Amino acid sequence: MKIYLPGIELKIKALSSGIKLEPLGSSRYDVAISPVNLSFDCVYSVVKKTDKGRMKTMLSGESFDGAEIPYRWEIMKEGEDAGIFIDFFEDNQLEEVLCRINFNEGSIHTSLVPKTIMKEVVVDPLFQPYGSVLMVVLAHYQNDIIIHASGTIDNGTGRLFTAVSGTGKSTMAGLWQKSGAEVINDDRLWLHKVDDQWHFFNTPMPYYAQKPLEAPLNEIFLLSQSPRNQINRLTGVKAAMRFMANAIQHFYDKEMTERHLDRVLDIASRVPIFDCGFKPDLDIVEAIRKQAWDRESGTESMGQRN
Repeated sequence: MKIYLPGIELKIKALSSGIKLEPLGSSRYDVAISPVNLSFDCVYSVVKKTDKGRMKTMLSGESFDGAEIPYRWEIMKEGEDAGIFIDFFEDNQLEEVLCRINFNEGSIHTSLVPKTIMKEVVVDPLFQPYGSVLMVVLAHYQNDIIIHASGTIDNGTGRLFTAVSGTGKSTMAGLWQKSGAEVINDDRLWLHKVDDQWHFFNTPMPYYAQKPLEAPLNEIFLLSQSPRNQINRLTGVKAAMRFMANAIQHFYDKEMTERHLDRVLDIASRVPIFDCGFKPDLDIVEAIRKQAWDRESGTESMGQRN
């Protein structure tokens, strides 16, 4: 079995008879949608107890209050290897998960500790939250970014809409869909360079199978709710920092942070970024289309810049 992420091939294999790998959210990611730069042999096994060995916890956190499957996570490190540990509080199948990523050898070994009553563990290879944390680690290693955002492609133009949860990413995606655009994803996007141009991709989601999609990153909009539609161009460090605020950032040392900042600044230097206050109707779609046409034709109002 193979799963393809932007630029990455995961070759999946179960080592234990007590585990069944059954793709759900990742079931349609079996064909590469972008050139493969990295390949990993990913093996899964069932164990009675995890052993972190000498891996040191660098970063940790817990699920949000009210999560359907509460858990605690850790990102670890030993030398050049990275590790992921998940401690489930109320999962139906699993007690713990421990993953070790050897970047030099291109291997990912994931150990699952099942509940004692389980005869067989049945999971998607990128089950939640393990898959989400793994993708963030792999994206960073490849110099990519994963961000909370929705994305659309409209007549060849790729637009990314980002904001804090509940501000309107899904609403904006729905408006564009009603206007004939294709929605790439309305929650999480992977930003990856293809032929020296940034593109955005959807990623496997835990509970439904969406086909892999991608679009060029042509415009970025930082969303906020507003009684009237407002689109203002942002430039320089201000644009970069506001964009970076919505990226998923599991970083634990200076080098990682600096590399991430370099990527954000590169995007901000290449892609127009806008502050976008909007009300939830189709007028915002036409306003965004118009500003793009005005910019391309050289008639963009300087009063729209901030």
